[in-house]
Amino acid sequence: MDCIVQTKNGPVKGKRDKDVYAWLGIPYAKPPVGELRFKPAQPAEGWTGIRDATACGPICFQDRRRAGTSEDCLYMNIWSPGAGGQKRAVLFFIHGGSFCSGSGSEKDLNGADLAAFGDVVVVTANYRLGVLGFLDFSFLGEQFFQNCGLTDVIEALKWTRDNIAAFGGDPENITVFGQSAGAIIASALPVIPSVKPYISKVIMMSGDPTIPYSVEKNQEIARDFLAFMGICDPKDLMALPAETLTARQTEFTKWCRLGAGTFMLEIDGVTVPEYPIPAAAKGAAKGIPILIGTTREEVSFLLIRPLRSMLDLSGMMEMMAEDETPETREAIRAAYRRCGKRGLMWMLSDLVFRVGSAWYAEAYSASADTWMYRFDYETLGMKISGVHAFHSCDIPFVFGNYGAGLGRWMFLLSPYRRIIHRVSNEIRTDFLTFAKTGTLPWPACCGKHTPGKCYDRASSIVPMIEPDIKEEYERTDYRKRTFDGCGDTLLD
Repeated sequence: MDCIVQTKNGPVKGKRDKDVYAWLGIPYAKPPVGELRFKPAQPAEGWTGIRDATACGPICFQDRRRAGTSEDCLYMNIWSPGAGGQKRAVLFFIHGGSFCSGSGSEKDLNGADLAAFGDVVVVTANYRLGVLGFLDFSFLGEQFFQNCGLTDVIEALKWTRDNIAAFGGDPENITVFGQSAGAIIASALPVIPSVKPYISKVIMMSGDPTIPYSVEKNQEIARDFLAFMGICDPKDLMALPAETLTARQTEFTKWCRLGAGTFMLEIDGVTVPEYPIPAAAKGAAKGIPILIGTTREEVSFLLIRPLRSMLDLSGMMEMMAEDETPETREAIRAAYRRCGKRGLMWMLSDLVFRVGSAWYAEAYSASADTWMYRFDYETLGMKISGVHAFHSCDIPFVFGNYGAGLGRWMFLLSPYRRIIHRVSNEIRTDFLTFAKTGTLPWPACCGKHTPGKCYDRASSIVPMIEPDIKEEYERTDYRKRTFDGCGDTLLD
């Protein structure tokens, strides 16, 4: 097959990648530079001649000092078993990274194996991060817009819908799936009226839809950043090199004491009209099935010794539950005591990820088919390190890139490769079934009944949260504020 494909912007030439074809580094929007630095993403301009699409484009500036970063970073990658003709299901992945790191070209996100395994088209994309993508400076003037990174994702989805047929994809069957920060973005997309035409299904991997910021909260953080950087004039914010603005992001997250929660999606009333849970409860996502999942012990990576000395887990719990009464807090702690030494990990994993996910499933199921899953499987390397089924450990099992990124150590010393491949095949078969048909072969969620498929050596159907524990959260102010759409539910 010829690797040259005609898009609406011009022809692109890809290459073979394993058993499929890949087109890498395709610009889906104008470079967000100059006057566009803090503006919504704009449609990409066309080009003349055949554009080389055999290497990934630059990645967006972020907190990690990495090669290949640029302010001109809005590029996507596409893997397909074959261009034109057949209409395959499309899986559009949104990477995680606390809204301040990551890219669509991470090695463990290479879509070649998943595309070949499922006979689907896989898309990944970069989006603006950190200061440039998710701080709200709109109080400074009309040249500043909120949620710039989110507008990038939306523009990438528009480009995908308009062009994916040329790559063998079905523009009427695009499943958005995202992990961590990407899952938070994914949670908002089906309840945004202007975005619904671009997506048919959603998969959330470890993202809490309760934690996006209000305008007031995000602008407060933006003002703190200006003070931290000593920026007094909006012209300086526009003129300073992007590398200068992002070089001290990590330092700022410590200075403002928000850590990984410093940069966040904002419920701005413009791009995102309302918090996902109350919006879903009103039927905003009607017609878009969703699969919502977490890992068993999302935050167990904090047990790694260097991180243990840096992070106070008890203090984290206090901060997240500071609006609850002492009686409520004690009741929640007591509910986890039967979990033994790992009770704290279970509690934090539920509080930061699973409770909000289950509530979203509850609200969402009122008007659209909703399923949940939990990933429990642990390799020998995961057990030895003590992190167990931690945040993001399901990514290698879904993408099948066992020797890249996390997989390099997760599968170290693992003699049971047959089991690893069986678990991997099972979870991605389910993801692919959902993407192709919008259904799954286990009980769907219905109101407060939120069962989920548990992936382990032997899979089973389990309550996403133990009933007695879930009952304690039902009484919290956290739940009331979540369903009322008050915002900043955990970090107010």
